[in-house]
Amino acid sequence: MSDAEWSRIRDECWYEAEKATASADPMTATSYTQRRLFKMCVELKGATFAGRVTMPNDQWNRIETLCKEEAANAVAGQPPSRGRDERKEDVEVECAKRNGAVFQQSLYP
Repeated sequence: MSDAEWSRIRDECWYEAEKATASADPMTATSYTQRRLFKMCVELKGATFAGRVTMPNDQWNRIETLCKEEAANAVAGQPPSRGRDERKEDVEVECAKRNGAVFQQSLYP
């Protein structure tokens, strides 16, 4: 999906997750529930959960920029299609892993 689509979906799903847990007792830990609801929401909208990445923002931003460029080059010249978009996403994830990003499948911090 495009960056604009992902941004909209991400914003909508965080909003829905926060809304669903807003009435919880203040003593209740809601972060796990919010992340689980967020994951379910984005998957229903067509995104694939590759895992959570925890690293300093400057390090992640460098990797993300590098991998977006690599992925764009990998699919350059191919006509727009779902297969092209999926290939681009796969290249981004593999590039991130190669460059030190560790995807944790757990929703816990």
